[in-house]
Amino acid sequence: MRGSSSTRRGFLAVAGATLAAGCSEFNPLDSSTSESVYSHELPDVTDDGESGPVVTEAIPVAIEQSKLDEATQRVNELLETLPMPFGSESIPNGYIRHRLLDAASEATAHVEDARTTHTRFAAFQSLREARANARYAAAGWGFVERGVTQADLKTEHQQALDEARTLRTNHEYRGTDPVRAALVHAHIERNLDHVLDARKPSGRAEHGSLLAVAEWGEHAEQATALAADSRYLYDQFTASLPSDAGTIRKTLGTATEHLAQDLRSRDKDLPSEPTEDDHDIAWWLQYRLRDDAARSVDAVADAIGPASAVLAATGGLTDFLAYERIRDRIESGEQFGVQNAADVRSVRSQAIEAIRTALEESPRPELVRPILADAAARVAYADERLARHQGEVRLAQLEDPVRGYITATVRARSTPSACRRVLNALE
Repeated sequence: MRGSSSTRRGFLAVAGATLAAGCSEFNPLDSSTSESVYSHELPDVTDDGESGPVVTEAIPVAIEQSKLDEATQRVNELLETLPMPFGSESIPNGYIRHRLLDAASEATAHVEDARTTHTRFAAFQSLREARANARYAAAGWGFVERGVTQADLKTEHQQALDEARTLRTNHEYRGTDPVRAALVHAHIERNLDHVLDARKPSGRAEHGSLLAVAEWGEHAEQATALAADSRYLYDQFTASLPSDAGTIRKTLGTATEHLAQDLRSRDKDLPSEPTEDDHDIAWWLQYRLRDDAARSVDAVADAIGPASAVLAATGGLTDFLAYERIRDRIESGEQFGVQNAADVRSVRSQAIEAIRTALEESPRPELVRPILADAAARVAYADERLARHQGEVRLAQLEDPVRGYITATVRARSTPSACRRVLNALE
């Protein structure tokens, strides 16, 4: 984990995208151009890497405030074990001290994220990360103060593994609404997979050292939290169902078969890998989206469970539709790029509006909300890249955020159609 703190909010998944009508007059960005704009003319985004996504992921389960309070209390209890101020008299080694302080700071930041996020599910996830960070710091200090060992933490981790295996063995795909059930069961599938298939700490730290113990503390806490959260979500979801609710596993499996066949058929029409070296924005968009679409076929085949397979297929259809949208625009002669700061503002506005509109126009918006949250995260990341520029900025330097806004747009605009196709398969 350590070393990731500077990019925790910066790392946001790659999605797909396209410009709105009226942008065909834009010229592609040219890396050799000397045309420039001033940073104050660009979109007014935050300059600290904290531009919040317009849509965040949610889950159709009632997450109680008491559950969030419990997780927050756990973080606070872990952090309270640290000697503050955490100075050289506590841990003389400055590098090690910095690692523990960095983890504690990350834990505090995740708790703050949980307080300000738009959904309880997002808070739920942030607090789980906060627990892992706080435990890293607490376990490291526990090594100094109480002689905590890797063996102690490996025993704790094994208990989490046993709990996760029990949950996976007893997992029944109960539900009455296949969309709602797929979203909940897919999240549980992923949680348990993370516990049971997660790599052990890297071993970069010397065995038995303070940092090795800290890494195992984080590993054990993450596994324990994932297993406990999975049980909580499953219990909350099944408690909301009628007593006679059956299983929807067969429904999910049949839908996946139909959707996978659709994706394989579309895959046959994808162009081969490019051999030319013409890396303008249009080229990048077409072949990046082409690669995303091609990978989505395997993502469905390799899904860890029937619920995850349905969501992977939803994302796969979005990938193919986004690619086809860009391909058709390029074939019609449209070019992508910006000529001035107003164009950058327009491209960004189109991305945000496309995400909001897709959420409104999708017949079951909760089904595609994870995809739209991913597109919104891409916009936030593009904002972060944009905010780094100060003073005079060459247009060519804006290529990365512009591509981010464009791909977020086309991906968002493809979700309503993808949603309708998946719903047809689930009928």
